[in-house]
Amino acid sequence: MLNNQNSQSDKIRLYLGTACGKTTATFGVLMRALSTGKSVTLVFFDKLEANSSEGKTLQYLASTYPDNHLGRLKYFYTGINRLNAGPKGSFRFYSSSNGILPTDKEEAKRGLALLTEGLINGDEIVIADELLDVARVGLIDFEAVKTLLSLRKDPTLLIMTGRKAPDWLVNEATTISTTVQLKHHGKADEGIDC
Repeated sequence: MLNNQNSQSDKIRLYLGTACGKTTATFGVLMRALSTGKSVTLVFFDKLEANSSEGKTLQYLASTYPDNHLGRLKYFYTGINRLNAGPKGSFRFYSSSNGILPTDKEEAKRGLALLTEGLINGDEIVIADELLDVARVGLIDFEAVKTLLSLRKDPTLLIMTGRKAPDWLVNEATTISTTVQLKHHGKADEGIDC
């Protein structure tokens, strides 16, 4: 059901699911927000700039403020990396023997601090990419996610992505979208999927 004029504002948005498209959806919001002069903080919790093809564009968008009448973008890669980090360059799964590395928890805490800064500064959009998955596997506690929610003030929209969210967060969210994978060609294509 679409929101009408009298409905509440969008405060907490979740992009969930096991298929591609969660991060891509946040990029759409980011582009629209910047195009209308809004301030955006984006924190990646599960990738590094070195293996993410969007880094050059984000760098350009972050450097153009206040030129071209765009909003302000701050973006951060926290250093938690699972892409090509497993045995023989495979995907590193948190449940495997090479799962959680000592620096992963430190980097997750750094990511939380960056999100906190964006919320305290009153950025209009604060995006926590893959935060829900790093919380689900124990890199941070969901109590820290609750603290983030308590720091959000209008008109800030807090967006979080991940495979799934706990019931209490689903209840708190004002918008939830999901991705469902019906078919996949079997690999991540650079410049499209990563």
